[in-house]
Amino acid sequence: MRKHLKRRTFLRGALGGGIASIALPALDAMMNLEQTAFADGSSQPRRYVSWFRGNGFMLDRFEPIGVGPDWQLNDHMQPLAGVKDYLNVVTGTTNRAKDQITHHEGMTVFSGYSFADKGQGQGFFSNAGGPTLDAVISQLLAGQTPIAGVHLGASKAQSPADEGTTMHHLSHRDHLQPNPATTNPSAAWEALFGSFAQPKDDRELRLHILDSVKGEVSTLQSKLGAEDNVRLEAHLDSIAALEAKLSAAVPVCDLPADPMFTNSESINTEQLTLVNELMSDLICYAFNCDLTRVATMLFLEGAAEPTLSEIMGSSDSWHQYSHNVQSWAPGAAFDNGQIYMMERFGYLLTKMRDTVEFDGTNLLDNSMVLMSSDASDGSVHSIRRHPMLVAGHGGGHLKYPGVHYQPEALSGNYSYGSHPGPTSGNTSDVLLAILQGFDPEASWVGEQLNDQGDGAGSGTPLAEILA
Repeated sequence: MRKHLKRRTFLRGALGGGIASIALPALDAMMNLEQTAFADGSSQPRRYVSWFRGNGFMLDRFEPIGVGPDWQLNDHMQPLAGVKDYLNVVTGTTNRAKDQITHHEGMTVFSGYSFADKGQGQGFFSNAGGPTLDAVISQLLAGQTPIAGVHLGASKAQSPADEGTTMHHLSHRDHLQPNPATTNPSAAWEALFGSFAQPKDDRELRLHILDSVKGEVSTLQSKLGAEDNVRLEAHLDSIAALEAKLSAAVPVCDLPADPMFTNSESINTEQLTLVNELMSDLICYAFNCDLTRVATMLFLEGAAEPTLSEIMGSSDSWHQYSHNVQSWAPGAAFDNGQIYMMERFGYLLTKMRDTVEFDGTNLLDNSMVLMSSDASDGSVHSIRRHPMLVAGHGGGHLKYPGVHYQPEALSGNYSYGSHPGPTSGNTSDVLLAILQGFDPEASWVGEQLNDQGDGAGSGTPLAEILA
């Protein structure tokens, strides 16, 4: 009969009047018979990321070619070729925000709530109407990790014309409760890992810890198979070597070094590729260390005016290019910028794919990453056919390989600078599908509908992207 050990098994022994413990590696005896999950029913935790890039898409070069499982990447999605199987792409659906103020209504795709407080301040003013999906998930996971969520950004640029909380923040705990994004990589590192930077000197205690558990090692070895005993011996040997060097780490994961980079350059000379890579790396470290399971990345705020000097041919503001359709020609600045944005998003996905968990899966296998923008066609602030891309297998919750869901193809009459069509459905169906990966009993996301049936909330998860 096969014996099972609980996942969080420790070797324990008396040491100096106290108790010494050594955590065991993941052994076959901790796994189920199929070696796909832990025998005590636990599994790798699911993670969630919201990723935002402002000012919309070029739909005819973004929307995938073909639908269902047999789809192909369009021009602007080519940077994601290495993670294509992890992508579920939703196009042609409607963002059902009840009101519009240029870019503000587009943020509804991350919450299911229409904005509030329209016009109650200077400029184009509104406040977020309710919690974003990341905040809802953080609340569901409360107490399971030291940090509820990490909220990062790349560019410091903000729209000079927009006021209130809606446009300046990607994450909101609720109305008037934004989670500001940190755009300083060193500050983000300090917030996540600073408490681990100066571990106390307990080398003397560690020096003889193996000797204190020798008796229990012998007992455990009799319960394990040959392969597990080899793993156990190797594990104990590695700990002994670490003790000999007196260099055992405090966290149970690799501790990244402070990037020593503060993103202090002027708005038009920001090193956004570097900032994005540093922030993406920190997200992966935080997930792998289980410091948090929720993150948001505000790469570039909607309607912000930076030049984005890293984009080939860019000499004007990104926002202005989104309204100048002459810059949308192949090889022109806005077209180049679309590819640039997807390359930055692709870096995070590739890093997650390459970060291996102890059971042989990777972070992307166990995560759901939602990417979208504040508009479909940014030149007219359209929220028709609002694209949403969901990356990751979600711990088996999402389809893998992924699919392209599209109720109807983009009209052949569509041209840049016009509202795209046809459009149907509800983008919040995607939010509910994701939410049910963290709360299978969830039956609604976002705002309730009014008496006329208007509103952005949803009670119908998009089944087409679910495993």
